[in-house]
Amino acid sequence: MNTLVNEVTVANNVVSNDTATINFDASKPLLNLEAKRIYWEQGAYRTSNQELYGILAECLGYASITLSTKQARARAEALEEFFKTRGYKHSADMPLVTRVVKAVFGNVDRRRISTYSLVLRQAVKEGVTALDLPTWIEDKGGVQEIKLGHSATYVSPKAKAQIGKQYFDGKVILGNAKSELLSHVADAEFMGTSCVLLAEQMADGSFDIKAVVRSTSVVNAAYVALYGHQNKVMEAAKKEVEAANDAVGNIAKQA
Repeated sequence: MNTLVNEVTVANNVVSNDTATINFDASKPLLNLEAKRIYWEQGAYRTSNQELYGILAECLGYASITLSTKQARARAEALEEFFKTRGYKHSADMPLVTRVVKAVFGNVDRRRISTYSLVLRQAVKEGVTALDLPTWIEDKGGVQEIKLGHSATYVSPKAKAQIGKQYFDGKVILGNAKSELLSHVADAEFMGTSCVLLAEQMADGSFDIKAVVRSTSVVNAAYVALYGHQNKVMEAAKKEVEAANDAVGNIAKQA
């Protein structure tokens, strides 16, 4: 992403003068980004969303770079020519970020193009910069979560896990489990970290622990479940308070 950032910096320093001589090749970034997309699909597609977010950030940077009228026209022409050479259908009425995404990611999966386009357009609406885009996408819960267009009260799974952990940290200790077999799976490296104990409740009210799971995704899922449970408890308490207040109000009116 440094290459595009440097190009953006150079262009921004001189765009106020249309007659300035700028070494800006509008086709080169598209070719570079397309090559990165192909590399990502063939290599890190299954293991790293960061690669994808980085490419999307550069797409946003290419679409949002401040250019002079002449340079903007050159970019539009480069995009149209790029579409022609790849055999893609081009429309000048299509949002700029959508054209860039379509140029970079090809014309194979329309749903994917639509998703990435929606993500970048939402980023533009919120004033997100190319440098901040990867973090912004992560904080929103990923491209699919952004595509769903949740309400202002929506809480992402990541945020739920974080809040659930806060609930967990503030909980009173219910009991302590210790045995010879458990000592074999205990590891000093994990001291102070959370894990999930898989247990079966017995008839006498005790719990037989049968597995210790340290997977981050499993622990986070437990935090999310704790978040949901805590919210239900709080909602029930709120309803009880409201009902009690209503009862008091009715008694006062009758008096």
